[in-house]
Amino acid sequence: MPQEQHVMNNIENKVEEALKKPPQFTRLKRHLSTLLLHSTPKKIFNLMRVEMQRKLRREKVTGYPYIIIIDPGNICNLKCPLCPTGMRSKRVTRDYLQLNDFKNIVDNFKPYAYEIILHNWGEPFLNKDILAMIRYCADNNIGSNLSSNMNVLPFSGEDLVNSGLEYLIVSLDGTTQDVYSRYRINGNIDTAMANLQQILAAKKKLQSKTPVIEWQYLVMKHNVHQIEEAKKLATELDVDLLRFIPVGLPFDTPNKLELAQEWYPNTSAVDGEQYIEDRFLQKPIKGGCFYLYRSITITATGRAAPCCAVWKNEDNFGDILHSHFSEIWNNSSYQSARALFGGAKTASHEKTTCCSRCTLFKK
Repeated sequence: MPQEQHVMNNIENKVEEALKKPPQFTRLKRHLSTLLLHSTPKKIFNLMRVEMQRKLRREKVTGYPYIIIIDPGNICNLKCPLCPTGMRSKRVTRDYLQLNDFKNIVDNFKPYAYEIILHNWGEPFLNKDILAMIRYCADNNIGSNLSSNMNVLPFSGEDLVNSGLEYLIVSLDGTTQDVYSRYRINGNIDTAMANLQQILAAKKKLQSKTPVIEWQYLVMKHNVHQIEEAKKLATELDVDLLRFIPVGLPFDTPNKLELAQEWYPNTSAVDGEQYIEDRFLQKPIKGGCFYLYRSITITATGRAAPCCAVWKNEDNFGDILHSHFSEIWNNSSYQSARALFGGAKTASHEKTTCCSRCTLFKK
């Protein structure tokens, strides 16, 4: 075994050991729950059709995506340094999604959708209509989840619990203010914790099992030492799940090695670009990109994107507010992107897209 690979394996084993946690409410359980709660004959048939076409690596998909990512707003109150929104990039139009536009988008998918993810490149609670959006999902038999930095809660915990939200991800990367604010710039950990506790108290008062609350902890060089403290605190708070995940680099980041050495734990022991391309314990996924079949991402301005990692205006695949979904789902961008993972490009849809630059999936 080459020396570099040997060192990498040792690092992976040590970090994986450090991140071990009790098997509480897992993500698999979450998806199974959504499947059971929201299935209809039409949804089941559509899911099976999409999965068959994904398995066959079809470039044209006749089924509908059943996991819909809709960004309520790509505006945030924090300035996280590895996030395009936090860095205030000017290569994207900033706005909040209007409620009527949200409903029109959902109406494209409601006979087929199992889940709507109400976050991507901003803080969802800054959109004044977020509770109404959640309720619209619930009223149409669609599960909902969102991720928040919890530094703002413009309504009561009881209002959120009563909205019908099924899953809440709380982003907290540390247990003390100095460590937390190293990445969550402008964030206040006491405010975030107080808002989280308000929601937990509301769940208990209303005797509600939802929203399931996941504390998500991005593991970085400066906060890896607080993992054990986070485990103890999560037990005291009685959240449903404490989940440790690696911090990601923005899509198309030119200086990956430099950023990884600054933020990733233990990467300095490995010399080589390949380790950075593998995104910290995550090698390129084999089997093709499932996002191009199972899901669609809609930006705060109504643009369709192939997945949640894409954020630049020029990388979007269409405008769902001004064209029908069917005109987008199998256009030249989508078919060319799917062709990267098994199909043979034809002259009718040979086009270079942002998917050509993606390192998340093995081509």
